[in-house]
Amino acid sequence: MTSGLLAALYAVVLSTAFAASRIRPLAGPVRRRWPWATTVALLVVGIPTLAQFTVAPWLLDHLERNWTLIGRGHIWRLLTSLVVQDGGLAGAIFNLIALAAIGVVAEQVWGAKRWTAIALAAGLGAQFWGIIVQPVGAGNSVAVFGLAASIAVLAVLRGVGIQRVVGLISLAGAAVLLVIGDIHGGAATIGAVLGLVFARARQRVQSGTS
Repeated sequence: MTSGLLAALYAVVLSTAFAASRIRPLAGPVRRRWPWATTVALLVVGIPTLAQFTVAPWLLDHLERNWTLIGRGHIWRLLTSLVVQDGGLAGAIFNLIALAAIGVVAEQVWGAKRWTAIALAAGLGAQFWGIIVQPVGAGNSVAVFGLAASIAVLAVLRGVGIQRVVGLISLAGAAVLLVIGDIHGGAATIGAVLGLVFARARQRVQSGTS
């Protein structure tokens, strides 16, 4: 798949997940609390990213996912690869905007604790999928795709009409990414599974209190 088509597929997966959360509230009334998890994530990612593109360009080499070096004991790279970017300045800007947009709506849906669980599980899990599909790389986009897929799953389960269709489109795009061996497909799969688990758990709680 060409880079242009791949970028278009990324955009479809993320934009449809975002749209699915906006058509109709997926978790009752929209929470108006400040999105602290998203804010903290933007700072944790944004500060090293800013440094990488200004005063410390060497950060990428020292912090990126590199399974040859991870195998030699550089375990920290499993986490630090999420706070630097391998897609140039344009890719970094896209990743931060996507984190802000998807992060806020996902936090409204799941709350800060489950948001954190999904983002970390997708981000870390993708590093291991990367052994097969992309041993060297970096970026917070894997966490974003995990969050997006969790929203899409909930849209399919709880949405109505076009909302379910839009959620299915997002999940279908994520499935294509998985099949073609893109690292974001693995991240989205983890996010979708956790979204299903959390949705079922929420449903059981609501059933028990009704």
